[in-house]
Amino acid sequence: MTKHGYVLALVAAGCMALVLCPPALSNDVTYVSSTLWTGVRDVCVAGDYAYCAFVNGLVILDLTNPTDPSFASRVYLQGEGERIAVRDNYVYLADGFPGLIVVDVSNPASPESAGSYDTPGYANDVFIRDTLAYVADRYGGLVILNVDDPPNPGWVGGESTPSYSYGVFVEDTIACIADDYEGLQIIGVTDSANPSLLGSFDTPGYSRSVFVQDSLAFLADYTSGLQILDIRDPQNPDSVGAYDTPGSAFDVVVRDTLAYVADGYSGLQIIWVRDPANSDTISSYYTVDRAYGVFLQGEFAYVADLTGGMQTINIGDPDNPTYYSSYDTPGEVSDVCVRNALAYVAAGRSGLHIINVTDPATPVTLGNYDTPAEANAVFVMDSLAFVADASAGLQIISISDSTQPHYVGGYNTLGHANDVFVQDNLAYVADGSRGLCIVDVGDPANPDTIRTLDTPGSGYGLFVQEDMVYFADGNPGLHMIDVGDPSNPALVGTYDTPGGVYAVFVEDSLAFAADWAGGMPVILVSDPTNPDSFGCYDTPNYARDIFIQGDLAYVADAYGGLEIIAISDPANPTSAGSYDTPGFAQGVFADGDFVCVADKYSLLILDASGVSEVREVDEGAAPPSDFALFQNYPNPFNPTTSIEFLSPRSGRVKVEIFNLLGQKVRTLVDEPLRAGHKLVDWDGCDDGGEEVCSGIYFYRIRASEFSDAKKMILLR
Repeated sequence: MTKHGYVLALVAAGCMALVLCPPALSNDVTYVSSTLWTGVRDVCVAGDYAYCAFVNGLVILDLTNPTDPSFASRVYLQGEGERIAVRDNYVYLADGFPGLIVVDVSNPASPESAGSYDTPGYANDVFIRDTLAYVADRYGGLVILNVDDPPNPGWVGGESTPSYSYGVFVEDTIACIADDYEGLQIIGVTDSANPSLLGSFDTPGYSRSVFVQDSLAFLADYTSGLQILDIRDPQNPDSVGAYDTPGSAFDVVVRDTLAYVADGYSGLQIIWVRDPANSDTISSYYTVDRAYGVFLQGEFAYVADLTGGMQTINIGDPDNPTYYSSYDTPGEVSDVCVRNALAYVAAGRSGLHIINVTDPATPVTLGNYDTPAEANAVFVMDSLAFVADASAGLQIISISDSTQPHYVGGYNTLGHANDVFVQDNLAYVADGSRGLCIVDVGDPANPDTIRTLDTPGSGYGLFVQEDMVYFADGNPGLHMIDVGDPSNPALVGTYDTPGGVYAVFVEDSLAFAADWAGGMPVILVSDPTNPDSFGCYDTPNYARDIFIQGDLAYVADAYGGLEIIAISDPANPTSAGSYDTPGFAQGVFADGDFVCVADKYSLLILDASGVSEVREVDEGAAPPSDFALFQNYPNPFNPTTSIEFLSPRSGRVKVEIFNLLGQKVRTLVDEPLRAGHKLVDWDGCDDGGEEVCSGIYFYRIRASEFSDAKKMILLR
């Protein structure tokens, strides 16, 4: 959400100048690494290990010491880690749109992705019996796969359902499907190649999971708690009991006369079901976050608690369940900024995290400060981090020692602090329904309010440029607030966007907004009292945050992941690249080739070098007056050199490399660029990625009516 005007170095040593992909606005955005994993949706215990379906993939926990579960290993998968099953040395993960993923866990310390099957819908649950995998495929109904050879699952059969298949349980010759608003669907699987619908029962809620015991189907029915159906006659299932749990029933497991329900914010509910018609809760255990999945082994219930990690609950006495142990995870990752190869991450209830990203492939957590509420956004200046901490307002944290961040001061803004921007000893806070709050932080230990300004919407984000605050106020749109006199801020202009503005980034006289369903409007703000539409780009999902670097806009697009948009012609922005993140992209920060995405359930580091190889040398400087091409440096070089040029106006630019024979070796740039001082690297490879030999080469630029060439020497 927050924007920070730093030019930083987030690159692995020796990689700054590597050009690994073809030039010009390709769609090549690749995964580098991730950290701060959270979002546990399901768990299955086998032997001394717990296998957890995280949103980002598979996490294996060592339970050798059950009082202290420890991290063993993980496998990143690009899906959405829904439900999990374990059989022999394989984990079967229902991973959303990528389908069923099979992971070899014969060595739990070093799991390997072994195979997959791209189901037609969205793999939401999986049940393994003998050599068959039964997949609840949400939009694709029931899918049956042959997993006799687990690395090579193959199609056997399938049957559509009237709604969305969320859960599956197979008993004898029937598969019971938890089918969202159509309740229970019973499918005959005697002939697995030709499954057929036998019967159904429309439950009052939205069926999410199903468990079968003694001819009874127990459904976690979301808004309607636990529903119990008699399925002795599969063609005519009938209700025999129900219990309306206090929360939202996501999952259910039954043992003997007790049903254990993962009940969302109401934690684990234990329900007596010996007499289904008179079911009643006997106890409950409230977990840290939202109980999403449950697994029973011995006297323990293992609860997948979303951002609360994996909670182990002693149910030896079901009337009195007690805490036994946990594997804790961070809160929801909402914002990130990077400075001097350190990423500062706002992670909800777990506060501020500081991560060393000198090597983006291996991020290392250095320190953490647990703020009193929920860290929504962070702004870094000098040795201080300013955190928008929801109901706790503004928190000021010393980061002079990144391994031991500590509290300096705080100010209760009275609203819900969503974002913060600091300029000239003043902190500007987007304070939810309380609008804009301006805080004097000249003495960080004793911050004090200067003034507040109530806005008509709800302040989500802001950007400060000189004496103007550009205020993202949700549905009312973008406000321009004059803070030339901070003690008397004045709303001078408003632009009503088509969606609801969550964030804004201003460059020169243009405001680029993250406008939820309205995508990325580009607004001309040269006259703040009369803002006007300049352009727009309709993102695939819901734009939550935006960052501008050079000729590219990086948009955190909620369930659509990362969108990269070319804005060399801001009146006509075009797609430059994208990456479908596993979670919910709500914060973004770009630095050079690397992009950090606050993806709700983790911090992702992506390599966007394939999108555009042109970088801005002097971000924010006035456009040059003339075209120019400079001598490359270093020269001679091995293996990489940099080429700088000036472009006084927007337009298409082409930079090419030729050998002594005049043969083209490489096209470095062939794309529309905005005016500015630009830099592009050449790694000594041709267009095919092959290294060229030592010798004399020429580089040539062509832009509009301008053309120039210079000589360089490669010495290997």
